[in-house]
Formats: sequence, C-alpha cells, structure tokens
Amino acid sequence: MNEEQSVRFATALKRLSGDVELLSSMAMIVSDDVPGIVAELEEQLEAGDSAGVVASAHKLKGMCSTFETGHPVTALEDVLHAARGGDVATARELYQRCQPDLRELMQEISKLAQS
Repeated sequence: MNEEQSVRFATALKRLSGDVELLSSMAMIVSDDVPGIVAELEEQLEAGDSAGVVASAHKLKGMCSTFETGHPVTALEDVLHAARGGDVATARELYQRCQPDLRELMQEISKLAQS
C-alpha cells in the first residue's frame, strides 16, 4: 500500500485496526466481484426490476462500505430507498448521478488490490 492509498483508505484501515493485509485481501475480492454486480444492477434498473435493484444495490453498497462510508455509498443507500419504494425511475437517476464517483472508488480499490 502506497502513501496515497494509506491516506485515501485511512478510515477503512482504522476500522480494521490498521490491518493492511486484510484491507488488501478485501480489495482483491471486491475488485473481482463488483463488475458483475454493477452489470446486474444496471440491467435491473433498465428492466424496472425493483426487487433486483434492491438486492444488487445492497450487495454493492456493502462491498463499497468496507472502503468508504461517505459518497458514493450514501448515494447507493438512496438508490436502495427509492427501489424499496418501487420508484425505479428515481433509483435509476440516483444511480446515474453516483456512477462517476462509484467508478473512481472502484478504480482505487482495484489499484489497492494490485499493490
């Protein structure tokens, strides 16, 4: 883990009692699994499948919350709430707004997994 990653994931490391190896292992798992979950979520949003959106957004939020508790995790929580209420159109909008930040977080997690 380089210095930039130590700063970026300082809160996550604190939650893991400074266990860099554990955080790196979790990054490997998440970076492998997230692309499939994102693809599922996007398909479900397009299909209007609120139950599927809830399930996939919940998985994605859980994986991301290991590394980040702010945005985009909070935005995924909003996607979840909209989908639970059956408002897939709003869930889709909210997801589209958080996509750039989600992609950035996923890239950072992927770099951590490779380090």
